[in-house]
Amino acid sequence: MAALNMQLQLTPALRHLLARLGLGALLLALAAYVLVGMPILEGRQLDRDIAATRLRLERQQKILPALASLGAADNATLKLLCAPKLEPLPRAQAYQLTEQLTHMATAANLETLDATLSTATLAQDPDTIQAQGVFAGQVEGVRAMLLDIARMPSLARVERVELRAVDDRLEMMVQLRVALGG
Repeated sequence: MAALNMQLQLTPALRHLLARLGLGALLLALAAYVLVGMPILEGRQLDRDIAATRLRLERQQKILPALASLGAADNATLKLLCAPKLEPLPRAQAYQLTEQLTHMATAANLETLDATLSTATLAQDPDTIQAQGVFAGQVEGVRAMLLDIARMPSLARVERVELRAVDDRLEMMVQLRVALGG
């Protein structure tokens, strides 16, 4: 056998051919990924999502009879915790809000240390007004006051509640917004 003593020269045409072959191989790999790889990966993700959804549905179906019995029961505590429908306070009666908070505190055996109405907050949200109150008393009174505030028909939101122990009682600062209408 005769040895081929041939030298390979990289001519511009050969370089151009190699570049085209490399680009073709790259495009073929990209097309294979897009047409085959991506659907396989998406299918696996969908299978995981379906399994998680089935698991959540099974849990919900186990809890559903208990929730249905709670909804059907005439449970006074649950009704106390349910939010009432929003009934805006007439603007002409907004000044009575601090008096209303004071009466609620008295009914809950709390001492009213401060109750103020912030009319400056109307500039931020003209449909609500902010009220603040500081009350002092025992834990039972604080709990009763918070439940009374939660049942206020004109309550838009409770922005802040702070509690601190002072001597043998609690001091509670409440900041809330009341919806205004008419």
